[in-house]
Amino acid sequence: MTASARVTAPSSLRPPESLSDGEARLLLAGRLGVAPAAIDGWTVATRLSDTSLALGNRELKAYARRIATAAVLRRAWRLVGPIRRATRPVQAVMDEPFRGELEVEATLENVAGKRFPERDDWIVERREDREQQLVLMMDVSLSMAGENLAIAAVAAAVLALKMRSEDLSVVVFENVARAVSRLEERDDPEQIVARLLAEPARGYTNIEAGLRLGSREIGRGRNPRKAGLLITDGVATAGGDPLPAADAFPRLHVLLTEDYKMDPALCERLASRGRGEVFRVRHHAELPGKMLDIANRVLR
Repeated sequence: MTASARVTAPSSLRPPESLSDGEARLLLAGRLGVAPAAIDGWTVATRLSDTSLALGNRELKAYARRIATAAVLRRAWRLVGPIRRATRPVQAVMDEPFRGELEVEATLENVAGKRFPERDDWIVERREDREQQLVLMMDVSLSMAGENLAIAAVAAAVLALKMRSEDLSVVVFENVARAVSRLEERDDPEQIVARLLAEPARGYTNIEAGLRLGSREIGRGRNPRKAGLLITDGVATAGGDPLPAADAFPRLHVLLTEDYKMDPALCERLASRGRGEVFRVRHHAELPGKMLDIANRVLR
C-alpha cells in the first residue's frame, strides 16, 4: 500500500481507538443518513433504540451514547431546574448553635417554672431530607422504539436528578425484565440514562415480568417509605395476569400513557391493588413534565 493510500483510507477501516470526535461525527452521520451538520444528541437519542441501526465500531457506539445521554440530561435539567430535595420539619434539642430556628412555644413550655433553663430545654426546628425509595418500571418493547424511548429516558432522568441515587431503581421490561439501576446502589444520572439508551426496543409487553422484578427491587430497599411507579398503556401482550404482582408493593402508582389501544381499566385495578394512584398523559411527549409533577407529590 502506498503512503498516499494510507492517508486517504476511510475512517471506518481504522482501529476504533484512532477515531476523533470529528471522524465519529462523520461516521455517525453516514449511519443515520443525515448531513454531519444535522447531527445532534437528541436526534441520536431517538435512533439508538432502533435494532436495525448497526454502528459496529465500539468507539462510535460510545460517542453516540455520550452525546445522546448529554442531550437527554439537558432536557431533564431544564425541567427540574435548581434541585430542591423533599424535606420535612423536625423538632429537636439544640445541639449546635445556629442550626435550625428556635421553636419558641416548645422552649417556653420546657423552661416554665425553672429558675435556670437547662441545656435540653432549648428546642429548635430544622428541615431534614425526607427520604423516599422508588422503583420505576418502564416498557421498552418494540412499540417504544424511536422517540418514545428517548422521551421515557428524559422522564427517568427527572427522577434521577430529584432523588438520591441509592433511592431509585429503574426496571425495564419487554418479553423479560431487567434492572438498569438498583435500590441501595449508587448510580449517577448519566449512568442510568446511558443504560436506558443502550436498551434496544424489541419484543412484547410483559407487564407481569416488570412488576415481579420491581417488587423484588422494592424488597431490597431499607426505607419504610417506598413505592413503585409503572409506566404503561395497560396492554399486556406477553406474560400472565399482572394483577397479583401488584400486591407485593407497599404502594404502586400507575402512569397511564393514553393511546387508541390502551386499557385504563387494568391500570385502575393495578393501582387499586397497589394502594396507589393513576396518573395520565395524553401523549409520550408529556411524560417528563408529568414525571416532575409526580415526583413533587410522591416524594413529599
